[in-house]
Amino acid sequence: MSEKLLTLGESVQIAGVAELSAALAALLDATEPSIEVDCSAVRAIDGASLQCLLAARRDARLSGGELQLVRPSEDFLRYAGYIGLTAELVSPAGPYSTAAA
Repeated sequence: MSEKLLTLGESVQIAGVAELSAALAALLDATEPSIEVDCSAVRAIDGASLQCLLAARRDARLSGGELQLVRPSEDFLRYAGYIGLTAELVSPAGPYSTAAA
């Protein structure tokens, strides 16, 4: 199974949620429902964007795939922690590992 990659920029904010959602939806299809999202460059991300990633993860799983967050930056982890989504999005023991690929 090949995975598709989406790389997030330094600032992921509500103004770009529609674009982020569209990009994730374009990568998610029935034949290859697995997506990798590189979060290494993220310096700021808001709750709406984190919720968008969580919804895309749910959609991928419903299609029999997975959305994996790879190399989340410390800032990404901090912002996810602010709203209690670290465990939902990033699990050191699971597929959302912070280890570099």
